[in-house]
Amino acid sequence: MPQHGSRLTKPAFVYLHGMPGGPDELGLVTDAAQCFFAPDRTRAPFDDPKALAAEIAHRFAGQQVVLVGFSMGGFAALRLAPLLGAQLHHIHLIAAAAPLESGDYLPHMAGGPVFRMARDHPRLFGILTRVQALMARVTPDLLARQVFASAQGGDVDLAHDAAFRTAWGRIVRHCLMEGAQGYKAEVHAYVQPWAATVANVQTPVTLWQGDMDNWAPPAMADWLAANLPSTKAVRILPGCAHYSGLKEALAHILAEAE
Repeated sequence: MPQHGSRLTKPAFVYLHGMPGGPDELGLVTDAAQCFFAPDRTRAPFDDPKALAAEIAHRFAGQQVVLVGFSMGGFAALRLAPLLGAQLHHIHLIAAAAPLESGDYLPHMAGGPVFRMARDHPRLFGILTRVQALMARVTPDLLARQVFASAQGGDVDLAHDAAFRTAWGRIVRHCLMEGAQGYKAEVHAYVQPWAATVANVQTPVTLWQGDMDNWAPPAMADWLAANLPSTKAVRILPGCAHYSGLKEALAHILAEAE
């Protein structure tokens, strides 16, 4: 059995990527990607929360674990938390996606139309995913420019960075093509009601939120802070939006772990 109380080694960091996204999104914002175990939740077996929890428990047996969930990865972290039990030491939620039923978020979200379609018209969402996958394969820079057209705060500079757009397009292409089944399954799970399940998360949580994020609006962090049983801190990141917030939060998290 893992020695959950041991402090002889530092906790292991597990990074849970956004959707659409993938493990390589760490490389977009940090040079320290090697510090994380970053499973690809778009592909089996890690598209199944129970299988992913079992892999984390086995891989880090005898060691405590810190989950770092970005955007939709926050939803994944909250689903994993009860499955990891006492081995889970802390959860960092960065620009986390709160339950849609907990507030009127969709009009204020850059990806709001996609989530609304997934919730209300799942068949059309499947068609949209195929169209976006084709764009990601044929005209990835055009897709990136469209997606980041409404960029705010620190994301504006990223949106104008051709290298960032190219790398982001490559990640999204993988997610929407090879990983399409896992991507659609997680989005479908997310848009269903799940607010009641946050009461099952007893692990301490730190929320990181860019004050200019229009992908995961600050109101989502407000709801999570008020409803998670063990919110430890809410860290507001001035001038940051979505990916710029991820960059800033990861720098702090890694610095504080030293």
